Amino acid sequence: MILIDKNDIGTVSTDQFIKQKMSCLKQLNFELSFDLILDCTKALLPIEDLIELQSLLKKKSRLLVLILPHDEIDILPIEFNIAPTLVEANDFISFERMQRDLGFQ
Repeated sequence: MILIDKNDIGTVSTDQFIKQKMSCLKQLNFELSFDLILDCTKALLPIEDLIELQSLLKKKSRLLVLILPHDEIDILPIEFNIAPTLVEANDFISFERMQRDLGFQ
């Protein structure tokens, strides 16, 4: 299950997502919109799953941010939002929301 905080930011680790994939996807499809942080520090999801997650969130005008160590950033295509820590992932979402609210996106 994806944990959603008071700021409407969901967080889930790759391990949790793999174990509960169907319930996570159901939650993404049917719950109110929230941005998602996927912690990929221990393992990376297959690219097909990442693309599916990004597509689901994009349809709702929401963000997917991956937490990935600096030395692994080049593994993924540039169209993914990547941050090295949870704090920076939260900051990225906050900044993107401010831009969206101001009409820059």
